[in-house]
Amino acid sequence: MSLNLNHHPSMAEDSKVRDALQSTLNEIGKGLDALQKDAARSGLTETIPLEILRKDFISVVSLIYNYSTRLWIAIGKQPPTPSAALPTLKDLSQHVSTLYGCALAFRDVHGKSFMSEARRSAVDILVALQPLLQEYMAGKSSDNTMRKTAAIHESCDKARNLSLDAREAVCKEWKVDNETLKDAMKEVNEMLNPERPGHDEEISDGWDELLDGEAAHEVELTEKDRAAIKKVTVVLERLVSYRKQIQKTVLSPAAQVEIDVTTYDQILELSREFIPIVDDIVGCLDLPVELDELKQLVEALGRSLRKLHNAIPRAPTNVSVQMDRLDLSDHSKPDQPLSGIDVLQSKLDDILASMQAI
Repeated sequence: MSLNLNHHPSMAEDSKVRDALQSTLNEIGKGLDALQKDAARSGLTETIPLEILRKDFISVVSLIYNYSTRLWIAIGKQPPTPSAALPTLKDLSQHVSTLYGCALAFRDVHGKSFMSEARRSAVDILVALQPLLQEYMAGKSSDNTMRKTAAIHESCDKARNLSLDAREAVCKEWKVDNETLKDAMKEVNEMLNPERPGHDEEISDGWDELLDGEAAHEVELTEKDRAAIKKVTVVLERLVSYRKQIQKTVLSPAAQVEIDVTTYDQILELSREFIPIVDDIVGCLDLPVELDELKQLVEALGRSLRKLHNAIPRAPTNVSVQMDRLDLSDHSKPDQPLSGIDVLQSKLDDILASMQAI
């Protein structure tokens, strides 16, 4: 696409398209600046219900998806039709304003994690939209603008999967942190079972001697080191199991305890306090293992876990209470299963016991 007189019969029309592109770019810049300031607000004095805000947010995301396509048809394809671009850009600029205004309308009362997810989604869309309009301003080829339009569509598709509520937003972040812990476990397991890359014995290029020389200077894994690493492995395995139980008992749609938006965010924040401690523990296992430092880090992890555990509410949901009453009235079941909270306590006790063994 090229906005020049070779393609346009009207110099005034070409100028209007450039002005409209620049105006929309200015609106995008304004939105990004507002969204990236934590204290930024939409200017609304009232708190809008989450269901309404979420619906409005997804609707404007769909409009931006559609209008980015319209814009490409108007000035991305050859030959361009700037007369169609002008109303499209005018509407697109308004939709950009609505998008970041809506994202800023989400408040802590809707959930910090939910609010962050909505704002990140809005930022991703604006960041994808910005270079597309810059391409149009610079008169780039239709291939470039097609790819950048596709990038906007991808960001919009992701944003339309916005969490339903604070619980779901926290669960998404929880699962990301689970993967971080799994990576830590994998790293520790590799310390116990190191694998050196194989090489072809039939071909000698001098590297074999160099590698063998380096291996001779490597610190060997002693039985004491191996025992410490194995104990850390047990702690991490039980930690992952504990987090899974929290997800089942507290964070699932069928949670067994009453929990509010603020507590969802608090549980996530407290769970993230021990992620860097786990990283430090893994780093402490570099040979030779410093047991004193390791014990201090494990104690810090234990304190962080107790803090998290104490933040978990104990009040059962109405459904749980009713189910418990039914179970108690059934005398044919003398051995009732442990509640989710009891299982959590048991798993925490297992972790703390494995820590004591280090």
